[in-house]
Formats: sequence, C-alpha cells, structure tokens
Amino acid sequence: MHSSKKTLFLVALIVVLAAFFRLWDLKNIPPGLYPDEAMNGNNALYALESRDFSSFYPQNNGREGLFINIQALSIKTFGNEPWALRLVSSFFGIFTVLGMFFLGRELFCGFWGKGRKISGFEPEEIIGLGAAFFMAVSFWHINFSRIGFRAIMAPFFIVWALYFLLVSFRQQINGKIRILASAAGGFFLGLGAHSYIAYRLAPFLVLPATVKFLRNKRNAAIFSLFIFAALIAFLPLGIYFLKNPADFLGRTSQISIFSEGEPLKAFVLNLSKTFGSFWFEGDYNPRHNFPGASQLWPPVGLFLAVGLAAGLFYRGMPFYFLWLWLIIFSLPVAFSAEGLPHALRSILLLPPLLILAAFGFWRTLDYVRSRFEAKAALLVALFLAAHIVIAYSDYFIRWANAPGTYFAFNGNYAEMGRWLEKQDRDIPKYAILNASGVLAEAPDAPSRRPLPMPSQTIMFLTDSWTAKNQKEKNINYLLPEEIGQADCRDSCVIFTLESDQNLNAKIKKAFKDLKISVEPGFAVFYKNAVLR
Repeated sequence: MHSSKKTLFLVALIVVLAAFFRLWDLKNIPPGLYPDEAMNGNNALYALESRDFSSFYPQNNGREGLFINIQALSIKTFGNEPWALRLVSSFFGIFTVLGMFFLGRELFCGFWGKGRKISGFEPEEIIGLGAAFFMAVSFWHINFSRIGFRAIMAPFFIVWALYFLLVSFRQQINGKIRILASAAGGFFLGLGAHSYIAYRLAPFLVLPATVKFLRNKRNAAIFSLFIFAALIAFLPLGIYFLKNPADFLGRTSQISIFSEGEPLKAFVLNLSKTFGSFWFEGDYNPRHNFPGASQLWPPVGLFLAVGLAAGLFYRGMPFYFLWLWLIIFSLPVAFSAEGLPHALRSILLLPPLLILAAFGFWRTLDYVRSRFEAKAALLVALFLAAHIVIAYSDYFIRWANAPGTYFAFNGNYAEMGRWLEKQDRDIPKYAILNASGVLAEAPDAPSRRPLPMPSQTIMFLTDSWTAKNQKEKNINYLLPEEIGQADCRDSCVIFTLESDQNLNAKIKKAFKDLKISVEPGFAVFYKNAVLR
C-alpha cells in the first residue's frame, strides 16, 4: 500500500518526536544506574575484553544475549557510561514507533473499502498515524526506551514481524516482494526470542492468524519461508537452551502463581490488576512508572475503551487478531506473582492497546467531523499538542525530579562509582557491600565467591568486575563480615554502599587510625590518601 507525501511527512514528524522523547538529556535522565542495567554493562565489558559474545548470559537469573551484545558495541564506541547502555534502548524504541504506523495501517488496510476519508486520509492511515503518535508520547514506552533493559526489544521485534507477515499475505502485490516480506518477518520473529522471556509466546499469536491464509498452496510455501527464517534467527539461542535446559525458564518458576496457595484466585486478581492498570491504578515501581498512575494517559485510555467497544460491533480479522494478542501476552503477567501491576512484564500489551486506541481515535474523529466539522481540526490539534506537553511534563519534570526516581535507579551507587574511579590507583580501596540482592558471579574466576547485585553499579562505572581489573585498579569488594580482610597498614580507603552507624563503628574499631570524610556525600574512611 502506498501512502501520500502528506502521510509520510506526518510519519517523519512523529518519528522525530519519538526520537526527541527518547534521546533528550539521556546523559542525565534517568539518574544513576540500576544494578540490573549495570549487570548488562559488565557482561558487555567482559565480552569486549574476552571476545566471548554469548547468546545467553546466566548471571542475574539469566538474560538473552542479543541486547547485551549490541550494548557492547555502544560501550566500545562511547565508553562505560550509563547513557551508552540506554542508547540502545532508545533506538529500539524509536524504530518501534515507526513500525507501529506500518502495522496499524497494514492491519486495517481495505477494511472499510473506499469513501471514508477524513481530510484526504484513509481510515487505515489515520489508525497507523494515531498508533505511532500514541506510542511516541506514551510515558510507558518513553520510560523503557530510556532504561538499559532488554524487554524494550520485544515490542520492536513483534511489531515488525507481524507487519512483514501481513504484507506477505497480500495477494495483489509482486510475488518477489511477498517472498522478501515473509523472510524478513520470520527473521524478526525469530530474533524476538532473543529479547525477553514473555516473547516466547509469539508463535501462538502468529499461527492462528495464518490458518485461513494457508489454504492456498502458494501461500503455504511463502509461510514455510517465514517459519524457516524464524528458526534460523532463533538457532543460536535454541542451541544454548538444548545444552543448558535449566536456563530456559529462568526466573519464571520463582515468581509463578503456582507457588501460592490459591493460584486460580491469584490468576483472576492478576488479570484484573493488569487490565485495570491501563485506566486506573498502574505500576507503583518508580523505575517503571510514575507510581500508581494509570499506564495510559486518560484520554488515550478513553479512546481505547471506544476502540474496544467499537471492535465488538465491527468484529473482523483486525479485531480478532488484536484481542488474541491481548489474551496471549496477558498470560505471562497473570501467571506471575510479583509486583503487580507490572509495566515491564506487560510491555508486549502496549502495541495492541495503542492500535485499538488509535481505532477509537478514528471513530471519535469520524463522529466529531460529521457534527462539528468546522471545529474538528482545532480540537484534534489541541488534543495532540496537549498530549505532547503533558508527556514532556510527566517524564522530564515530574518523574525525573521525583526523589523516588533517584533512589529507584540507585543514584547514590552511581555517585560512589564515579568518585571511586577518580581515586589514586596506588591506594587500596575497599567497598563494603552492605546491601542485599541476588548473588552474581564473575565469569573469569568461578572460584571467587559471588557478590550481591548492588555492587554491579560501581563495578561497571569503574570497569572492575573481573579479578584482573580489580587488581589493576586496586579495588576490593568485601561483605560486612569480611572487614578484617582490609589492609590498612600503609594506606587505604573504605566506604560502605549504605549508611550504617553500627558498621561504621566496626570499621573504626578495626582500624583506629583512620580519618573520616563525608565530602563525597557519603562516609569515607581513609589513611594516607588524598581524596579526589
């Protein structure tokens, strides 16, 4: 399907808008560096150093390797900075917005026939533009497009996989284009398995959508290419899981509702919390959301309600497909038993929600135009402008400056890491890890005891995850009970991750000739050292 120059111009504007929201002040927002992000960075640093790029990294409950390997390229180019990790997320987010236009348009292409244009735009173009715009300024999507978590890849891969699959279904286009589209769609689908564990349900969305299509033998051949390309893209991860089957489910069993006493009750409650979060009470984790705010801006939530209601009237393939999408990807959230509603775990629900909201926007626009034609353009312009202004205010002003945001991303750990990197390498430096977390083991020395995840932030910013680098930089990581191992006979620097008066007293007792300084913003004990 060809779009007019006017449509393509608007698409370009939306992509530029998406880029602004995902790249603006990325060096400072979000503040700090959350240990899960830093863990990705440490894996990436080690992969660069060892040339051992893996399809799966088992530390921190296990993570698919594609995102980390791309982050390694960013780190190699820009250095071990938090924004270098997050830049990868930003680009996936930007190109997901572009994909939303093409998917929304393709999904509804020819659904109404001719004669329903508004200001020269076909309905499917308005839906595609609406879906892309809503995602471009969605707090939910902006936020995860600026955090170094691999889950942001999942919407990107499924949106583009489904778009190319739908193009390959179209009988009226050139056969070679259909073949290329099928191969591209399959490749995107397979790569998506390298993104996030919830994505593994994607085949259950694709296969039912192709049943009618496969009745034709030529279509079956094209779809076979789609499946073949998907398997090729999945192959490296598939081989890893064959060799390491315990890593396939990862943390899933730890957070399953089946670990609770009443799993059916928990399942229903989780579903209600998840779907209610779109309109009412959203994720309370300040890393994922403005705590408790609805996941969608209320007017967009209203358009979603209109889209869902109108979909019951229209029915048809696009709506069956979107409802199936919502059902399938609500399951990973509903079967989990941790921190619900959970914006990160439900991120694969965002594309169908916004496409349905865009459909509701089109139906509303069609209604308004027929009754208030003179004011329709003004109303639309005011709505779009308001959404942009509120999105900027919510993310860059309210959320970015909230105290909870700083601590949610462990801004204090990041400050310690930057401070530690500036200290004299000849002085023994000891970070006392008095913060709990999942234990992570460095890959270069399996015999070393694993350390709590909070240490990863400091290790990334000082590039001191491996034993070799720790020795070169004279940085040592100790647990609170290991304070006696610090060597302060000639000189040393000691600090703790978290403020603890009792632990400070133990340090003073163990090393009576230490001085103390709070100039960096946290307590530092030192001897014969010039603090920088």
